[in-house]
Amino acid sequence: MQTILPLNLAYLQAHLIRIDLLLRFAVERAQAAGFDPNNEFQGLYISDEEMQRHLGLAPGAGLWDSITPPPESSAVLQQQYSRAVDRITALEHDAKKTNTPLRLLHLIEALELSEEEFDIFLVCLAPAIDRRYERIYGYLQDDVTKRQPTVNVVINLLGGNWEQRTRLLGYLTDTSTLIRYAVVIPFTESGGQHMPFINHFLRVDTRLAQYVQGLDTIPAQWQNVIRPVTDQATDLESLVLKEDFRQALRNANRQEAPIFHFYGSYGSGKRAVANALAAEQGRSLIEIDLQALKQLQQDSPSTSAAQVFRFGVREGLLRDAALLISRWEVMLDTNQDPPRWMWEEILRYSHAVILSGRETWEPRGVARQRSVLRLEMGVPEYDERVQQWRQYLNGSTLDIDELAYKFKLTGGQIRDAVSMAYDMAAWRGDNQPTLDDLYTASREQNNRKLTDLAVKIQPRYAWEHIVLPQDRVQQLQEICNQLRYAVQVYEKWGFGGRVANSRGLSALFAGQSGTGKTMAAEIIAKELGLELYKIDLASVVSKYIGETEKNLSRLFEAAEHSGAILFFDEADALFGKRSEVKDSHDRYANIEIGYLLQRMESYDGIAILATNLRQNLDEAFTRRLDFLVDFPFPEEEDRLKIWQISFPTGAPIGKDVDLGFVARRYRMAGGNIRNAAIASAFLAASEDSTYIRMSHVTHAIRREHQKMGKLLNEEAEF
Repeated sequence: MQTILPLNLAYLQAHLIRIDLLLRFAVERAQAAGFDPNNEFQGLYISDEEMQRHLGLAPGAGLWDSITPPPESSAVLQQQYSRAVDRITALEHDAKKTNTPLRLLHLIEALELSEEEFDIFLVCLAPAIDRRYERIYGYLQDDVTKRQPTVNVVINLLGGNWEQRTRLLGYLTDTSTLIRYAVVIPFTESGGQHMPFINHFLRVDTRLAQYVQGLDTIPAQWQNVIRPVTDQATDLESLVLKEDFRQALRNANRQEAPIFHFYGSYGSGKRAVANALAAEQGRSLIEIDLQALKQLQQDSPSTSAAQVFRFGVREGLLRDAALLISRWEVMLDTNQDPPRWMWEEILRYSHAVILSGRETWEPRGVARQRSVLRLEMGVPEYDERVQQWRQYLNGSTLDIDELAYKFKLTGGQIRDAVSMAYDMAAWRGDNQPTLDDLYTASREQNNRKLTDLAVKIQPRYAWEHIVLPQDRVQQLQEICNQLRYAVQVYEKWGFGGRVANSRGLSALFAGQSGTGKTMAAEIIAKELGLELYKIDLASVVSKYIGETEKNLSRLFEAAEHSGAILFFDEADALFGKRSEVKDSHDRYANIEIGYLLQRMESYDGIAILATNLRQNLDEAFTRRLDFLVDFPFPEEEDRLKIWQISFPTGAPIGKDVDLGFVARRYRMAGGNIRNAAIASAFLAASEDSTYIRMSHVTHAIRREHQKMGKLLNEEAEF
C-alpha cells in the first residue's frame, strides 16, 4: 500500500524520481562502457580497451558520449521520464487548487533559478535526502569513497553536449546565484584544493536540505546574526506616529521593493515600524544584526562576513520576508559607505529593505538604482509620550502628564520604565505601580552614559534644611515651578509655540563656598523627582584648543532626553571678565563660554552654573541665563538657624553649649557650620562623653578654621 505523503514531500519525491531516471540512464551508459563494480582493480588499473576508447573521443566529449544504451532501454526511460514530469505537473495543479505553497517551487521563484540551476540543485540535494545516492555517485565516479557528485558528474549528467556543459559550468562560478547564496557549495578533500574545478565536489547547504523538507531552523552558528522578528506586528494606523510621517511611510511602501533608512536612539520604534511595514505588505520580517556580524567575524577571523550576510538575504528570500538590517552604521567605512558587496545585495533584494541605526546616513558614492527614504525616529512629542504612557499603563488612573513632560523618553524606554515600575510594585506585593515607581524607573532609562562623565548626587535636603533670605528661597521655588507647571503653560495654554529655543532652564548660583549652592540644587532635584549630576568644570576645561568643546559636547549628548539636572561646579574655571579681548587666550575663552551657554540654552532640562566669584562674569553672558540667584554669606541670625538645624533632634547637646554665642562670635558659612557640628559629635563620641559639650564645638570650630587657612587665638576667642 502506497503511503500518501503531504503535498510538499510528494512534490519533492516526484522531482527526485525524475533525477533517478537521469541517473539510471547514466548508469546504463556507464555499464555499457565496461564499468564493473566487482572488479577489485576498478579505479586502480586502466585497460587497453578503455585507453583506446578515451583516445577515440573528441576533446570536450562527455563522460559517456561514446556509449549508447540499447534503443529499447532508452525508450522505456524516456516514457518513465515523461510520466515523472506529468506527475510533477499534476502535483503543481493540486497545490494551486488547494492553495498549498510548494517549497521547491518557492525556492525557484525566490532565488530566480533557471531550470538548469534547479536541476543542479536537485542532483546535489539527493544525497542529503537519501544516502543511497552516495552509492550511485560512487559507482558513476568509479570510486565508492566519492559520495558526493563532482562538478564533472553534474555537468555530464545534465548536459548533452560540450556547449550545454559549458553553460552549466557558468552556473557554478563565484558570482552565480547558486554559489553566491550557497545553494550548492563546492569543496575538496584534504589536499585537493589545487585540483581542476571539474573535480571539486558539490553539496547542498544543510539549511536548504532542511527547508525543502519543511523545517525552518536557522543554523545555530548564525542565530545571533540572522533571526526572524517574532514581535507581534502592529498596523501603521495603531502606532503612535505623526500623520505626515505615517503617510510618507505608506506612500513609499506602495513601491515594489522600497529601501528605508530609519535612524534614532534606542526605543524610538525603528523595529516596530519596520514590522508594521512588512505586515502591511503581507510579509514577515528577517533581521540581520551587523553588530553581531562584526563580532562573529572578530571571534572567528576565517568567517566570511559577506557569506554570512548572504545567508541572511537568502533566509529572507526563502521566507518571502522584508529585510531589517540593524546597526547599519557599524559596517560603514570612513567615507560612510557600506561594503560594495553588501550594497549590491540590498539593491538586488526583491522586497522591502529597512536599514536601521542610531546615526543619520546619506547614501553617497554608491549606486542608487533604488531610492532611499531616510526618516529620523526621535523622541516623541509630549502628547505622543502621554499617549504611549497611557497605552503601556493600560488604563491606570495615575496622572502622568508631568512625568511625560519631564522625561523625554522614546517609546521603548517608556515600555521599559513601565515594566520596571511593575517589577518594583511586585516586590512590595502590589499589583499596580505608584507614581514614585514610575519616576524611579524613568530616571534609570537615560542616565547610564552620564555616570562616566559626571558625578551622580543623591538629593538629601528639603526646603527646611536651607537658610537663605526669603527672596532667594522664592527664586528657587520659581525655578521648580517653571518645570512643575510646564505642561499647563507650554502645552495647554499654547506658550510652547512662542519659545524659540528649548523649553529647558538655565540658572546661575553665585556665592562663596559653603553658602548653599549645592544644597539648593539637591533641593530642586528632590522637589522635582529628577536626578542630579555634578560636573566639575575645572576638569572639563582643557588647555588644548577644541578639547573643552568636545568634552562639553559628550556631556550634553549623554544627558540629552534624560531629564537630569546638570550642576556645573567651579564655573570660574571657564568664566571670566572677557568682554575686552586682549589676546588669543581671551578670544578662545569667549568661544568656550559661548559654546557652553549655547548648549545650556538648547538643553531641555535644568542646567545650573555655580560660581564663587560673580564679579568675574561678564554681563553679556549672564543676560543669557534664565535665573541669577545670589547666595549671601549668612549673618548672625542665619548662622544661628544653621547651627540649630545642623544638630539632629536626637543629638545629645550639653547645657553648656551656647549656639547663640558661637553664631555671634564666628563668621562661618553654612557648609563650614555643618562640618563643625558633625566634627563636634565625633569628638564627643571618641571621648565616650554622654553629651556634646561646648569644648567639643569650639575644638571643631578651630579645626574648621584651620581647613579654611585661618588660625584662632583660643584664649582671645574664648
